Formats: sequence, structure tokens, C-alpha cells
Amino acid sequence: MIGRPPHPVRRLAFIAALGYEGRPAARVAESLATIGYDAVEWTMAQLDDLGAGLALPACALACQQDLVGGGVVAVETTIAALHRAHELEIPIVDVVAGPNLWEPGALAVARDDEEAWSIALGGLERICAVAEPLGVRVGFEPCWGTLAADAAGARRVLDAVPVALTFDPSHFVMTGDDIPGFVREHAARLAHVHLKDAFGRPGLEGRDFIFCQLGEGLVPWDALLAALDEVGYDGALSIEYEAYGYYERVLGADPDAAARLAAEQARALVEGARVVGARAGGIPRSEAPVSASPTDGSRPTAAPPAVAAERRAQP
Repeated sequence: MIGRPPHPVRRLAFIAALGYEGRPAARVAESLATIGYDAVEWTMAQLDDLGAGLALPACALACQQDLVGGGVVAVETTIAALHRAHELEIPIVDVVAGPNLWEPGALAVARDDEEAWSIALGGLERICAVAEPLGVRVGFEPCWGTLAADAAGARRVLDAVPVALTFDPSHFVMTGDDIPGFVREHAARLAHVHLKDAFGRPGLEGRDFIFCQLGEGLVPWDALLAALDEVGYDGALSIEYEAYGYYERVLGADPDAAARLAAEQARALVEGARVVGARAGGIPRSEAPVSASPTDGSRPTAAPPAVAAERRAQP
């Protein structure tokens, strides 16, 4: 361990996207607090509505501008977000390298040329130069559809500019990169973690891969959570709900229903990983805390043993 308890309490957060982006920030925070979350990750849609006195603290601000296609405007937007984060005491601003293949009007294929890299890295250098004196961390997220879609691209960014790391394991499912290994490799830069699951191969969302419910994809949750424990990560686990088909067809596009379901899934994954770790290391199950407990007094439950065993057997 790196000077931290072997099993820190895991704080759960939710990225306030989906239908939350059309609601007042105070109402969103109240909803997530009632569900049992410990923090919220805000998006740019709520930036002007944020202020003091909200029901939950902010763990991060998602500001994922297209630094390649958006050019100077994207950089200036990110810089403005950094200043606003400083005012609101939001510790991390999440960024991506670009180009953002998922945005309307994006290129038909992701770029990987030196001109694009020069634009992205130059933009990140400017952003980091502003962030440092403000005391706000720039959380760079390796992400599909951008230059840094895999571990190699992520390393190029981390080697070139002084960003911190926001890690979303779902993106490395498609590329086949070592998810827990990447956490260990870049432990000193790890600032923030997203919870999202995926299944498929590199390409286009909905055609080549999907983001699915937590626990249904190929993220090795037990190994990932063990790696986070090993490196002493004690920040929030921020759920990024992007199972859009289920959200629309089953949940009726209700963000509260999505947040409630995802919290139950995350608690089960965290508790299941703790049980696996306890069995391997002799730690009593009672010493495996899970935060963001249900408000009805019930206890979160681990995944059934048969399901947990099946997950561990997956490639």
C-alpha cells in the first residue's frame, strides 16, 4: 500500500448528464442526495446554475471540449471552465484530447495524424498553464473517438503535458489494454475515476460497441477495484451512465431511475470486489465499507456468488 488504508470507503458520484442537464442544479443535487450519492460531477450544461448551498459537493466538472476540431474556442471554453471551477471549489476539470467522434458533425473517422496531435497537445499545454496557479487539476481522460483512445495514445499525452488522469475503464475494453495495469502504471497521476462498462471492439458506438449496464460488460471490476485499493486511490467513483437504449426504452428517459439503478449496481460491484479481496487476504467482510448507502435503511448486497464467479471467469 502507499500509506493508505487497504480498504478506503468508496464515495459514489453521478455525472449529471442525461435528463439532469435540463433541471436546476439544486433539484439535481437534492435528487442524487436522496438516492444516496456522496457527490456529483457536473457538466457544462449546469455551469451557470451552480452556486453555494447545494445538497452535495462537486467532485469534478466534465468539460470535454473537442481540442482538435474546436481549436481556440474549445481551449478558451475549457479555460473559462477552470476559472469557474476555481470559484466553486471544484477540484478537477475533466478533458479529452479530441477530436470528439461522438459529437454531431464530427469526422467520419478518428484522426491520428501529427497535425492533430500538435493541436491537441498545444491546447492541453495552455490549459494546464492556467490550471496550475488556480489549484484546479486537469483530469485528462483517454476516450474512444479521440487521439488518445488506447493506452499508447494516453501515454503520449501523459508524457507530453502535466495533466492528471481521469480514468474510465470502459474505453480500454474495446482496445484490449490492461485496465488494472494502467492504473498501477499511472498511480501518481490518477485524480478521478469514472464507472462505466462496455462490450465490443473499436469503431462506432451502437455498431461496433456499446456502453452497457455496470457489471454486464467486460471491465474486470474485481481486478480494477483491487488496483485502486493497491495504489491508495480514495477519490470518488463517478458513474457515467451511457446505456442509452435501456435508459430510453426501459427507464422512460428518467434520470432518477438511471441514477438509482446505477448506484445499486456500483454498490454490488464494490461489495463483491471487497468479498473477493477479503477471501484472498483474510480481511473480515465487516471491514469492507461501501458508501452511498440506500436511504431506506437497507444494506447493499454483493453480486450472487454464481454471478461473481462467472464474471471472474470472463476473458
